[in-house]
Amino acid sequence: MQTIYNFDFAVLNALQSIHNTFFNYFFAFFTFLGDGGIIWIVLTLVMLFIKKTRRAGITMSAGLITEFVINECFVKNLVKRPRPFTLHPYIDTIVSQPSSYSFPSGHTCTAFVSATVIFCYNKKLGVIAYITAALIGISRNYFYIHYPTDVLVGAVEGILTGLLAVLVVKVFCDQTDKKNTTEEKD
Repeated sequence: MQTIYNFDFAVLNALQSIHNTFFNYFFAFFTFLGDGGIIWIVLTLVMLFIKKTRRAGITMSAGLITEFVINECFVKNLVKRPRPFTLHPYIDTIVSQPSSYSFPSGHTCTAFVSATVIFCYNKKLGVIAYITAALIGISRNYFYIHYPTDVLVGAVEGILTGLLAVLVVKVFCDQTDKKNTTEEKD
């Protein structure tokens, strides 16, 4: 466990050494973009209202709800990892300090759930979403809000949850389509 903490703090401290006004604003934009998953929730609602993207919107809804329940209701409260700024209170986090536990990063997990779903439905937009998700995750390290391992696990959890949502919605929709086709023949 000490090796993980050594790695985490080595990365966090290295990021502290590159702080400047440009990066502060740049990463603040991405951290605020991920706050409460609001950008992904709004995008989900937009997709739900457009017929062409409705299935992707349903999938993203399923993924985001699943991620919230797993991450925020169970994993964080089970692991109870303190945030890095609580162990090094002399660090100026610049952005507001969350009161929840650190592991895994909810910002990152939500972003990667959404990016994965978007990528599965639209590769070009998915690449943009993955870049955005990565920058959201990095921003959490830059501001000393999460450990790098929180972000890495959040990304992996987000990708897996996104893929699971895509699979479940596909199976459900395929069964519904098959049932509707059978009823139309009768």
